[in-house]
Amino acid sequence: PATKSRTNNILPPDAIQQIESGRAVIVPNWLTPDETTALREDVKDCFENGHFKNFILSRNPNKADKAANDRWIMPSFSSKSDKNGPFADATIGNFAVRQKLKARMAEIKAVMANQMQDRPSLANDIQQTHEMEYLRYGAGALLQRHTDEHHVELKRPNGSRLPKKPNASRRSVTWMVYLNDEWDGAEDGGQLRLHERSNPSVSYVGARGRDLQVGWLRATAEEGEQPVFLDAFRSGPENENCVLYTVDGSGNQRDLSRKTFANIALYLGGGDAMARKLMVDEGADAKRLHLIDAPKSLVASLMAPSADPAGEDGGERVRDIVPKAGTLVMFDSVSLPHEVLQTNRERFGVQGWFHEKLYA
Repeated sequence: PATKSRTNNILPPDAIQQIESGRAVIVPNWLTPDETTALREDVKDCFENGHFKNFILSRNPNKADKAANDRWIMPSFSSKSDKNGPFADATIGNFAVRQKLKARMAEIKAVMANQMQDRPSLANDIQQTHEMEYLRYGAGALLQRHTDEHHVELKRPNGSRLPKKPNASRRSVTWMVYLNDEWDGAEDGGQLRLHERSNPSVSYVGARGRDLQVGWLRATAEEGEQPVFLDAFRSGPENENCVLYTVDGSGNQRDLSRKTFANIALYLGGGDAMARKLMVDEGADAKRLHLIDAPKSLVASLMAPSADPAGEDGGERVRDIVPKAGTLVMFDSVSLPHEVLQTNRERFGVQGWFHEKLYA
């Protein structure tokens, strides 16, 4: 499909295209030294005054993983309630400097709503559609590979059919700005590791309406990298309403599943191999299929992740971003797995997510 004008002053000329192809946009020195200093002073002051909370994603938070879980956030709101958090509290710290950053990010959000394909609800400026938070990692902290948003069918069985809150939204675009002064990646660690596809997507990533992306068809010599989406509303036997489909570079949609399959198939261990057997019919498609976050068994989750930079299917590339002061990073929240490597000294930043409507 024809793309809209990419011209804007607040982002690099190719930023929208890069994000839509499944790549991250990296903008060094996006904030000035004075701006990063003001934010760094505020984040440190807020942390020292007890306005952060620990976030733990570990099975053993008080044992071997204690240092790895020295991660703290000061959120703008809680996804579990309608209450604002300390980041949005005008009585805490330097609220003016946080508001200045929020206003600048809101400009980017408006540009994306206008220029990105199939994301009109990014323009919605209702409450809690721009998630922001301060971030602090202690020495030894890290964050394992993950994606920031998932299809609701991957969050809970038959989640697409469960009632939604009014104005329910989901993470659409991830962004972060680093605040660390004189950071040496080789010595200080803490790099953001991006697990991008080796080839850019031929069709825009993330979602087609309510159908979020769950995988890829790996590029071949004849065909480009194609996103794979999950439709959970197809007609089929009871509790068997899921179908995978892909979209090519011309915007043509093609089903990968001849028959609908049950939601439970999404929760089985076995990774790509199991998905290829249960969800895809054509052998050529099955060989190319890779799930963004393949289901893992309990045993697999306790094993060390693969060190192969090409990933499980050989179709990935690794890019490490040093968290230097003023650097802006942006990418699609659904399609790009990432992690934070172990940091060797205190690490600060601001991170956020532009939300779009969660289609019922």
